[in-house]
Amino acid sequence: MGRGGVVAHTRATGHFEHKEEVSVVDGFWILQYQGVQGGGGGVLIFTKGTIFGGDSGYTYIGTYQSDQQTMRGRVTVQQFLPNVPNDLGIVGDFELEIAGAVEGDVIKGTASLVNQQRTGLAIRLTRRATLP
Repeated sequence: MGRGGVVAHTRATGHFEHKEEVSVVDGFWILQYQGVQGGGGGVLIFTKGTIFGGDSGYTYIGTYQSDQQTMRGRVTVQQFLPNVPNDLGIVGDFELEIAGAVEGDVIKGTASLVNQQRTGLAIRLTRRATLP
C-alpha cells in the first residue's frame, strides 16, 4: 500500500534487509472511460503509491492506495493542449477521486470530480505490463 517497505530478517545471511512493498496494481495500464458527454482513453502507470499518465490533451498525476480487492486514489488532471476538450465539460485543470474493484488485470470503477461525486465517469483499467 503506497510507499513503504518491510524489514525482514534473512536467515541465510543473518542480516536485516529492507524490502519494498509492491502494490497489487503497480504496472502500466490502459484507461477507458465513459461519461454523459462521451468517452475516451489514456494510459496510466501505477508505481509505489504514485500515478502518472495522460491522454491526447491532459496529463494525470496523483496518488493511490490499494489492497487485493480495491484501489482508491486522487488525480490532478492538467490540460496541456488548450483546444482539446474533456468529457466532463470542465475548462482547464481539475482533480478527480478514483475508486475501483481490482479483478486480476482489470479494475472497474468510477472517477468523479473532487467534492462532486455526481459528476463523473465510469472507468475500466486493463493492465498491459508489470513494472521491472
